[in-house]
Amino acid sequence: MHQAVDVLQRAEQAPVSPINTTLPPKLRRELRRGAARLRKGEMQPRYVNLHSAEQLADIYERTARRDEILDGVRNDLRRIARDLKRILDTNGDEVMPAIQAVLDETRRLAEEGGPGSEAAQRYRFMQFLGWSGRQDLMKKRRKKASVPVGIPVIGDFATEARYTASAAEVLPSGPSEGEAVFTIPPDGSDFGQGRVFIRIGTGAQRWVGSFARGHGTASTIAMMPGDQHLFVSAAGAGYIIEAASRTLVETSGTKVRGVMGDAARTLFIVSHDNIRLEAFGPSGRLWKTEALGCGGFRRMTLTGTELRGEAWQARGEWAGFSVKLATGVVEGDGD
Repeated sequence: MHQAVDVLQRAEQAPVSPINTTLPPKLRRELRRGAARLRKGEMQPRYVNLHSAEQLADIYERTARRDEILDGVRNDLRRIARDLKRILDTNGDEVMPAIQAVLDETRRLAEEGGPGSEAAQRYRFMQFLGWSGRQDLMKKRRKKASVPVGIPVIGDFATEARYTASAAEVLPSGPSEGEAVFTIPPDGSDFGQGRVFIRIGTGAQRWVGSFARGHGTASTIAMMPGDQHLFVSAAGAGYIIEAASRTLVETSGTKVRGVMGDAARTLFIVSHDNIRLEAFGPSGRLWKTEALGCGGFRRMTLTGTELRGEAWQARGEWAGFSVKLATGVVEGDGD
């Protein structure tokens, strides 16, 4: 019993990946080859708005490593299950009380230690093993083939859903025949710059937006904090789109130069013409600064409480600034 729990703990420590399907060895080898090509610059991500070549290579390698660990876990559990069956077949009357004593003691320690304790984790694994064993027994009684012990894929399902909804590529021309096209703004108005076609999402969630082009060059898509809205920059024109309905919530300028966010995905920042910054959180807009310079940001970093960087000034030099994340209050030595 303790050996099986130790094996399950190894599974829980496996790398997490947004690819929530276990892959056979052949595909794992392909992922590793793809990771090497990405790191050498021989291949580029299809959806550059989601990750860089290095980030995608890391995902590929973590997925291959995770699935190797899970394969080993499954093999070890099968071996332990065979050993336990052999022991029960010969000494079941003696062994079962001992197993029950282990379960009772682990449950007692789990109750003492609380939900986050090691004992609670071990008891949870023991419950999973008991459930899995009962499922296997029922299948045998129904005279169906026994199935291997199932190990849930340790996946990053929130990231997978976000990637599925926000993967995007700018189309060189109009969409393919039969693709659903959403005109944004819906009245067909534009800013005198024509339109940008962007295919957004993958699989059943795929759609094409026909966006009024802004006064810039940056075209990108990002899921905003809360995972309910997409931020679209269509050649500089900023749009906030409700992801589920694909409807325009509001526009956000025509000179978007870039976006950034924190690792926890609680803050999303838009650069307008490299002069002003606008911040959004899960509940919506947080603040927007006045002009911090005359056109140019560099060395932008987020700390726990501030956004720090440098802005180009009319006097011909860079000047440092900081913005309080909670309030949008700016401090610095700009013009």
